[in-house]
Amino acid sequence: MELPLIEIKQESLDVKSFKFGLNGTSFNFKPGQYIIMKLDVIDERNGVRMFSLSSSPTETGYIMISTKMTGSNFKKKLESMNIGDKVDIRGPFGRFLLQEDHSKTAVMLTGGIGITPFRDMIKFATDKKLNLKIILLYSNKMPEEISFGKEFDEWQRINPNLKVVYTVTRPEESKMKWEGVKGRIDAAMMKNNVKDMENSIFYVCGPPAMVDAMVTTLKNMGVSDNNIKIERFTGY
Repeated sequence: MELPLIEIKQESLDVKSFKFGLNGTSFNFKPGQYIIMKLDVIDERNGVRMFSLSSSPTETGYIMISTKMTGSNFKKKLESMNIGDKVDIRGPFGRFLLQEDHSKTAVMLTGGIGITPFRDMIKFATDKKLNLKIILLYSNKMPEEISFGKEFDEWQRINPNLKVVYTVTRPEESKMKWEGVKGRIDAAMMKNNVKDMENSIFYVCGPPAMVDAMVTTLKNMGVSDNNIKIERFTGY
């Protein structure tokens, strides 16, 4: 599909969202899936990247991706696009999907840009008023790097099944005062926030090293492979 850019939004210190209009075209996807985008840029991957959709199927008329602006040729090209410029998008793909079993708690563990599929899932669950308990543990180095914070705060207000815990690992480097949770997501933090580990499904998304560390922690806590879903972000 060739879809036009309709909006660019700054989400946090180094993350921007890009909305692409569907112009009446049908694009059916499930929360947690991703698309493949191709831009006219020369790089080591021929101008092709995969992006988790950060918009929910309940947000009609457009799809949205959100990405860390790394300064790569691909990201510079994306950032320099004008409203109305079109991109080649294919999809949806992926099996990192929001569970259909609402009897178990969905525990979402992520850091940085790994938040994108969870924004999609949480928005969907909130709009659909799903009877699904969701706990999001979201880590960033500094509070300035928290993406979608205002949205998550609003969704917590209207969704009694949603709990969001922000944690910051380097508050001393921030220009903002941080009085919230500090430190990396670890076993202690999970135990403090997840009351029923055995009756939960754990979603882990982010860079491979972060994902692998979280999976090791979960397994050491006795969580079975069947209750762990992962999505590794490789190459921004």
